[in-house]
Amino acid sequence: MPLMPPDHIRQIRPYEPGKPVEEVERELGLSNTIKLASNENPLGPSPLAVKALQRAIATANRYPDGGGYYLCHALAERNGVSADQIVLGNGSTELVEILARSYLGHDGNAVISEQAFIMYQIAVQAVNGNAIMVPMKGRTHDLDAMARAVNGKTRLIFVANPNNPTGTSVGAAPLQRLLDAVPEGTLLVVDEAYREYAEGFADYPETLPLVRQGAPLVVLRTFSKIYGLAGLRIGYAIAPQWVVREVNKVRSPFNTNSLAQIAALAALKDREHLERSRQRNREGLKVLQEGLSELGFLVTPSVTNFVLVEVAQPARAAFERLLKLGVIVRPMDGYGIEQGLRVSVGTREENQRVLEAFDRALKRP
Repeated sequence: MPLMPPDHIRQIRPYEPGKPVEEVERELGLSNTIKLASNENPLGPSPLAVKALQRAIATANRYPDGGGYYLCHALAERNGVSADQIVLGNGSTELVEILARSYLGHDGNAVISEQAFIMYQIAVQAVNGNAIMVPMKGRTHDLDAMARAVNGKTRLIFVANPNNPTGTSVGAAPLQRLLDAVPEGTLLVVDEAYREYAEGFADYPETLPLVRQGAPLVVLRTFSKIYGLAGLRIGYAIAPQWVVREVNKVRSPFNTNSLAQIAALAALKDREHLERSRQRNREGLKVLQEGLSELGFLVTPSVTNFVLVEVAQPARAAFERLLKLGVIVRPMDGYGIEQGLRVSVGTREENQRVLEAFDRALKRP
């Protein structure tokens, strides 16, 4: 009998990434396929980041700065914290895993909202922790219910704000109530991967003042979304110094590569690209939400760069029908949304193709 991992590993339901364009075209004999499955920035990275990468590629034989000195200091200055309150990750997902390894054991638990980013649950299960799953209320986190779910063994509370895959966000008052309810010995982790898209929407909360005040709060952010650096895998956490000290003990010494650090530092300086990406996304989000609603589909109002669409058939079947038209989206049955599809905002041309494909391939409710 082959060696098998422990039961808590065998029971993990693996994360399902979006299908690559090349794989779809190879399998189905298609061309001109569009991928709107992974919430990527259709404008790509900042031109400043591209130029920085071109200059830096010749140094790829050298190990990166293990602590990311220059990027950490730039992020600290941008966010009004000290550099020792920043820790870099190979994408913010790695930081979720590091937090789980740092604070959970076989008897610890984490409180997580159902239909939140599935990697929270996977990270908890991977260290043999217990995940307490709390139902959502109207496709939005029920933070009061999450507070009630906390018990003496709770070490972490994960809140994605805005949430993936529903695209919804929670306001300042319920988030403050949850933070006020966090007992000693527990950390609240707020994942703000889509924050830059949500800024400007009514009541989107500011979390950094709470970190500066010493709250037991970790804020996760990323360069994968609006900054367009998903392929380089770089994110960061802003946290109290005592948290950063502990997670650095289990963080791999060279967990973020030199090219990612250099590109992120350049991207951070390009405010114009950031604003252009945000504005183009809001235009595209409006087109998709209004267009899909007019076609008769149920669309959850979003503050992100994607929409959750519910169709009158199983999500997997709808996904396959769209795939045959060269449109890749994400079925949400793995999140318990049995008739849900997540559609990323693309270019103007891609958004129009999505509407045409939904109209052609999927029966209206």
